[in-house]
Amino acid sequence: MKRIVEYSISCFDGIIVYLFWAIPFRGMLNYHEEFQLFQTDSDYFFSHLCQKGGMAVYISEFLVQFYNNYWIGALMLALEFVLIQRLTLKILENINKAWSDRHSYLLYLVSLVPMLIVWFVLGDINVMHSLVIAVIIALSLTYLLICIIHNNIYRCIGAVFAVAAYIWLAGAHHYRIPSMILDLSNIYNPKTIELLDYDLLVRANRWEQVIRKAEKQQPDLPQSVCATNLALGMTNQMGHRAGEFFQNGPEGLFPPFRKDPFSTLTTAEVYFQLGLINTAQRYYFEAMEAAPNYKKSCRCIRRLAETNLINGQYGVARKYLHILEKTHVYKKWAQRTLSMIDDGEQSIIKHPLYGRLRRMKLNEDFLYSDQEMDKVCGRLLLQDHEDKGEINVLAMQYMLLYPLLENNYDKFVQYMHLVRNEVPYTQEFASFEKYLRKQ
Repeated sequence: MKRIVEYSISCFDGIIVYLFWAIPFRGMLNYHEEFQLFQTDSDYFFSHLCQKGGMAVYISEFLVQFYNNYWIGALMLALEFVLIQRLTLKILENINKAWSDRHSYLLYLVSLVPMLIVWFVLGDINVMHSLVIAVIIALSLTYLLICIIHNNIYRCIGAVFAVAAYIWLAGAHHYRIPSMILDLSNIYNPKTIELLDYDLLVRANRWEQVIRKAEKQQPDLPQSVCATNLALGMTNQMGHRAGEFFQNGPEGLFPPFRKDPFSTLTTAEVYFQLGLINTAQRYYFEAMEAAPNYKKSCRCIRRLAETNLINGQYGVARKYLHILEKTHVYKKWAQRTLSMIDDGEQSIIKHPLYGRLRRMKLNEDFLYSDQEMDKVCGRLLLQDHEDKGEINVLAMQYMLLYPLLENNYDKFVQYMHLVRNEVPYTQEFASFEKYLRKQ
């Protein structure tokens, strides 16, 4: 009966952990997955094997790649947390069996402590999942050592083996930034969690969910405002709904470049969707290179393959796609994309995303200031209409909203006249015209 109660409570604990990571903190799982690149080849394995603690990192990265689906990622974390609790309980029970029989429920409560500590520490996004694996390895070796001692089997040799195995398998450093330690101020920081959730939704192009999230709580950080405006633009709602949300000026459309992986990806997505492919490519590359632990990023590698594909740089695109071929999660996508390149130019042109962005992208390179992004959007809009007979609706919305966020109504009127004279009238900027009449 006692065991049934214990296992039932452990299952309940696992369910709580699962729901915790799968719903409110799913963005953290996405963040860990997008800033690593687990590869299945032998070189990648042996490069970890020769490092202190490399096995914990290798096993961790193998598991984290499945965070691409955060429901699966949350399930794996729940199982790992329950395993930590059960191993701790086994160790406590074997230290003094007579005492443990009399105080079994107290021991169960004590066995929760390591799990809760790991749970707490993982609230810092720079603490990597390898810490969980290292704790499991340490507890497993401790339990093994206790069994060796109780059975009087080579006690000294067993102790040396356990210590050596821990150093080699688990290591001691599992923080993303090598020169820093745990940042208590960043433990489950609400603002950080908010940005990670926006990052997840933007990555998945779930524009309606971005808007619903902004409706529940006003975005007030540059990246969350940027994500909300992009979602409004992608759903053609920018003209009549941008005023419903907090705006922090033109930076809410194009946040200034910051050389860190955390804030660059949302901005890169804006440039990508607008058709500014070269700028998007630079942002994705810089985001990956700015990773403090020097890991590559599966998300950035994929986008770099796509930007080169759109630009017609097939040799470079193949290089990135061959890297993704060595992964579990992105292998099939990489193979499909390579087949599309092999099928010829028409397969790219007919692709719903790549073909559209190739038609939208600027035909020639030029230098521009990040303080004049409205003019760049105007150039995108007019080029598409004049050369291709298409309308870059997203660029039009960004061009018209930009002067409004600058409080430059004269420029806004000029842009409205430009759109009215040069571009066929569409419902997407009718809402901007209504705004103009109110001024």
